Amino acid sequence: MAELVDRSASLSDFREIWSLLRDVATDVPFDVDNEAVQENVLSEVMACCTAGQSPVVVGPDQQIVGALLLRRDDFDWGLFNGNALHVSYAAIAPSFKDKGVFQALMARAKESKVPIYVSVKSGNQSGLADAIKALGFVHECAAANGWGDLYKWRPPVGH
Repeated sequence: MAELVDRSASLSDFREIWSLLRDVATDVPFDVDNEAVQENVLSEVMACCTAGQSPVVVGPDQQIVGALLLRRDDFDWGLFNGNALHVSYAAIAPSFKDKGVFQALMARAKESKVPIYVSVKSGNQSGLADAIKALGFVHECAAANGWGDLYKWRPPVGH
């Protein structure tokens, strides 16, 4: 990953992250032709870009090649006043899929040293569930409505 650089996303990255998500929409998955779905995903991109916690990886041409949409977990915060984070979407450009981009994004997220939840939507074709299990995430629950699965990582004790 020598020519790749990771940094925090900002609102100025909104269009580029949206473009990347659209490129991998069938793998993530979400229906790019459904306006209501687009609004939901765009709202999440906006929230994550302004939360200051979403890492992105920038390639040698200064284009974003990976993004981890990450923000405070509202459920954990609301019920327990906790500091957990939640990954709602992960997008890696196809040409960078096996180049350590996802691992770098998750390593950056783990630097927060708080629990991290990852939502894996039903129909995900990107291998996200296997990738996060390899990084120490455990299956927390499956949504009753078939929406997907929730995984959780906890920082090592004493950190």
